[in-house]
Amino acid sequence: MRHSYLLLSLLVLGCSQYRSQPTTFNDIDLGGTWQVSDANSTPPTPDNIMLDRLHWQPLKVPANWYTAGLDHQGALWYRTQFQLKNLKTDQMATLVFNAVDYRTNVWLNQTHLGDHQGYFQRFQFDMTQALQQDNQLLVRVDSPFETLGKVWPLHKQAIKGILSHHDTRPGGAWSPHGQDANSGGIWQPVAIHLSRGATIDNLLAIPSWDKGLENPQLNVQVSYRATTPRPAKLRIRLTPDNFNGRGYYLEQAVMLGSARNDSQNLMVSLPLHHPQLWWPAGYGKQHLYRITVSLTDTEGAMDQKTLRTGLRQITRDATDSTWYFNGKRLFIRGTNYIGSPWLGSMTANLYRRDLQMMLQANINAVRVHGHIAGQALYEQADELGLLLWQDMPLQWGYDDSAAFAHEAARQASDMLLQLGSHPSIVVWGGQNEPPFDAPWMKRLFADWRPDLNQNLAKSVAATLQQDHSRIVHGWSSVTEHYWQGWYFGVMTDFLKPAKNATITEFGAQALPDLATLRTILPESQFWPKTTDPKDLDWQNWEYHNFQPAQAFGLAKIDRGADIEEFITHTQNYQAELIQMAAESYRRQRYQPVTSLFQFMFSETWPSINWGMIDYTRVSVKAAPY
Repeated sequence: MRHSYLLLSLLVLGCSQYRSQPTTFNDIDLGGTWQVSDANSTPPTPDNIMLDRLHWQPLKVPANWYTAGLDHQGALWYRTQFQLKNLKTDQMATLVFNAVDYRTNVWLNQTHLGDHQGYFQRFQFDMTQALQQDNQLLVRVDSPFETLGKVWPLHKQAIKGILSHHDTRPGGAWSPHGQDANSGGIWQPVAIHLSRGATIDNLLAIPSWDKGLENPQLNVQVSYRATTPRPAKLRIRLTPDNFNGRGYYLEQAVMLGSARNDSQNLMVSLPLHHPQLWWPAGYGKQHLYRITVSLTDTEGAMDQKTLRTGLRQITRDATDSTWYFNGKRLFIRGTNYIGSPWLGSMTANLYRRDLQMMLQANINAVRVHGHIAGQALYEQADELGLLLWQDMPLQWGYDDSAAFAHEAARQASDMLLQLGSHPSIVVWGGQNEPPFDAPWMKRLFADWRPDLNQNLAKSVAATLQQDHSRIVHGWSSVTEHYWQGWYFGVMTDFLKPAKNATITEFGAQALPDLATLRTILPESQFWPKTTDPKDLDWQNWEYHNFQPAQAFGLAKIDRGADIEEFITHTQNYQAELIQMAAESYRRQRYQPVTSLFQFMFSETWPSINWGMIDYTRVSVKAAPY
């Protein structure tokens, strides 16, 4: 990637009061019903004869293939047809995938456009030269079933975090069924973006505060591609999005470089005088600005892109880990959150529902645990004022090669570029419980090493530290996971002095209410013969994430006389533990505790795990704050 650094003149729009209007983009949506076919037994490079012999079936796009009705592992062919009128001279057509899980290869009219790896990123290909009036788009998506023992779970090669390995997904973390219900597929929209002469692929806007809170600079990175070298004008307009107030504008001559496939960067800085700041809920308003960036030349408009952002400063004191937000001290009352193992099922309304429930529970921060969510989560958090701790999708053990560490760092860089404009994101987190920091893994794996994944964690952390506007938490250590009363110790251990300022996990499991439990397990399985975790009657319970060894052995929960008593006892235990921990650590506020994150807010699927709220979002089992 090449960078152009520009010194730009700034024209401030006085004190004009107005609201900006959303921009209409020249995009063609390719969503709908596509055709799919198993690609596991076919060559990875297609030919028409091979494709004609395959059995094809309809499938919705966008969606994870599992939620669209296809229980599949590995590779899948997708194809669709569309028509497009002949492009005008100098017009560019860009094929944009907003997210595909996991590896992607793309052909248009038998021309290979390119490939991509990673489940969460937006990526694009220039399709101008391959377009016809009648077009066939072919996509090979591979979301692998990783080899048991050799690769999965300790040496995983797909960077999918909790989507491919976790104790809250179907099958649990440590059984041969832990990769069931694969999350693969084209799970976010696909579109054709039309522009002329140049295409803006990405905008990144991050404030700096060298001159104080009243005079920040907004640093904007414009990533673009152009057909030929040419002079152009860059225009940037910053306008209030959800309030009335002052706007800012600049216009500057630039020289565009030529590259159809590789993005180049224009870097600009906008000094802002007395802008409105973005605040967390309960501390002030969530002022959002809309940035509209356009490129024009002597022939007129070339391309335009918009995003929303907010201006806020977040710091953490190096000596005592106290958080400061826009200069004010802030105690973090957090939770861990996974919306679903199949992120394509999470809409803006569903994310907003969950975030509003968190606000009602007096939660002010959310750890997006071990994954990167759909774009809608970040937009809703920006609007509602919830702070986000954003993890990389790295959960437990991975391939320990230098090549894998490099790939993980590349994907971490993608995360910074594509999510870095959201004011709600205040922490970048790296790997969760990496093997070198999790000696408990020695009991499970003969090939565990005390240095396993050290280079991986350091490589990702170094990439995250390139963003100086946020707190960076290199990896989430087992020393900050307070599992007293569930994995070790007893509940009253929470009354002892904390050893950490940052506590990123604590909690206990509980059953949902009876009506919800009936949708998870058949009633014939409600009452295993014994409470011995080796009793085979617990197998389906464990598939749905319940942990009888911890519930009966360590927590010593009394099952009671019937299922209703069992439900009550687990819910009471969870509620008491969470309340005891939260109250104890709030009494230790700043001595030393500065942030705590309960695990977890809600169930992610029809499961029985650590959620305070069941997967239907009806049964509320506990409340921390």
